[in-house]
Amino acid sequence: MKKLMSFKAGDLIYMSGQNGPAYKVVSGTIRLSQTNRNHQALFANLAIAGDLLGAEVLLRKPYTFEVYALTDCEISVWQEPTMLWAEALAEELIKSSLRQTEVVSLRCGTAMERVLRFINLVKPSNQNLAHGNLTLPPLKETAEITDLTIETVSRCINSLRKQGILIPVQGARGNLRNQFTFSDQSLISLAA
Repeated sequence: MKKLMSFKAGDLIYMSGQNGPAYKVVSGTIRLSQTNRNHQALFANLAIAGDLLGAEVLLRKPYTFEVYALTDCEISVWQEPTMLWAEALAEELIKSSLRQTEVVSLRCGTAMERVLRFINLVKPSNQNLAHGNLTLPPLKETAEITDLTIETVSRCINSLRKQGILIPVQGARGNLRNQFTFSDQSLISLAA
């Protein structure tokens, strides 16, 4: 049985230069960053459920990225298959390359197209097709990932709320921050 490790939004999962195991993302959204010479964290990639984190350690290298939970998430140590190990790793690396392509597309097109692509990327894939729950990262993170301003992301999300596509989840003291339910059919028709 795989042991799950849980992280809250904003938690550090691991730092670049450290050694450790490779992980599989079970749920949530994870940010990979690199630090530049000025010690600023620069967005590098995203990982979502099913993605492999830290593949470089399988090649006996230290972690390349600083890895943070963008939303509450769970990860487990990647169980390296004993048979066909090279094929399993190659499959994971291909998936990682495709994810990078999706992340690049988040920075192209109109602001609404970018935000919709981001929502489609981070929404849980195992949700019922009619409605689902969605936790978005903070506006600042979403803006950096989509190469938009915080204000523009906020306007796009408010527009989706007014259209009834994103519905804030109600808590005991009002709306829960960055928690929504959504209509998948509405997202699909709007993205078309």
